[in-house]
Amino acid sequence: NNSMKEVLQNLGKCIFIALVVYFLFGQVISKSKTTVTVVPLDSNIIVTTKSYKKGSICPILQGGLGNRLFQFSTAFAAATSKGMDILIPSDAQIRQVFEINVTFTNTSQLCKGLPKVLDKASPTYDRTILNFSSSSNIQLGYGLQSWKYFYKYDKQLRKQLTFQKHIKDAAKQEIYKILRKRNITSRKDITLVGVHIRRGDKVGNNDGFNIANPDYLNRAVNYYVTKYKSVLFIVISDGMEWSKHNMPTDVPIEYVSLGKPELDMATVVHCDHTIMTIGTFGWWIGYLTNGEVVYLKDAARKGSRFERILNHEDHFYSHWRGL
Repeated sequence: NNSMKEVLQNLGKCIFIALVVYFLFGQVISKSKTTVTVVPLDSNIIVTTKSYKKGSICPILQGGLGNRLFQFSTAFAAATSKGMDILIPSDAQIRQVFEINVTFTNTSQLCKGLPKVLDKASPTYDRTILNFSSSSNIQLGYGLQSWKYFYKYDKQLRKQLTFQKHIKDAAKQEIYKILRKRNITSRKDITLVGVHIRRGDKVGNNDGFNIANPDYLNRAVNYYVTKYKSVLFIVISDGMEWSKHNMPTDVPIEYVSLGKPELDMATVVHCDHTIMTIGTFGWWIGYLTNGEVVYLKDAARKGSRFERILNHEDHFYSHWRGL
C-alpha cells in the first residue's frame, strides 16, 4: 500500500510539473508570433503592422495634381517591382480623383522620420535613385518627372489612374453636351483633340519656362487638321481669356471650364488626341488620353536652369511630337 501511495504521489508531481512546463512553453511560443495590429481606416481598407514591416515607400506628394501623379506613379512602379508596400495618406488628393487601390494610412504616424530618397533634377531620369533595398522603409520624393521610372508597369498604372465614377460621368456628360450642341450624332464622325493651355503662374516666370504663343498653337492645330478629316478642339486653360483671343479662329473650338481642375482634365482625357503646352498637368492629360500628343518643343528658355535640367528623351515619350 505504501509503495502504491508513493507511486501515485510521484505521478501527481510529474503531471503537475508537466502542466507547468506546458503552460510556460505555450506563453513563450505565443509571444514569439508576429503581432498584427489591424487599424481600420474606412469600410474597405485596413493597414497592419505586418504590411508596414514588409518594406514600404511613402511618396512625398506635393505640388499640383500633375506633380503628384509623377510622384505617385514612380513610387507605385518601384513598390511593384520590389514587392514593397506603397503608403498613401487617407486624404490624399489623388485618391479623391482616381480609383487608386493601394494601402491608405495615416502617414504622419507611419512615414514621419523615415529616410528620404530625393531626385536632383525633376525632368531627368536618375537610374540610381531606386537602388534602395526592398526591405527598407523610405520616403520618395521631389519631381520624378520621367516616364522611364514607370513605363514597365504601364498597364497596372493605368488601372490605378482611372477617374472616380462621378468625375468620369461629369466628363462624359460635358462631351455629350458639346456633340449635341453641334448636331454630331455619332462619336465616330468626329476626331476630338483636347488642348491644355498653361498660363497662370507661368506668365512672366523666372523659372525658365517658355509659355506657348499663338504661332505654336497654330502649328499644333494645323498638324491635326491636316491629318484628320473632321476635327473639333476642346480647350481648357487657367488663362481662358488669353486662349480665346489666341487660338486659331478658322477651326471648330469649344472652351470648357467646369470649376475644378480634375473635371476639366477628365473632359479632355475623353478626347482622342492631345495638344499640351507646358507643365505636368498637360503631360498627364496626354498620357491618360493615350492618343497622339503634340508638345511645345522649346519649352525651356535658352540659358535657364530649366534648360540645363530638362532631358527631352527622359521627359517626353519618343512617339510624342514636339513642334
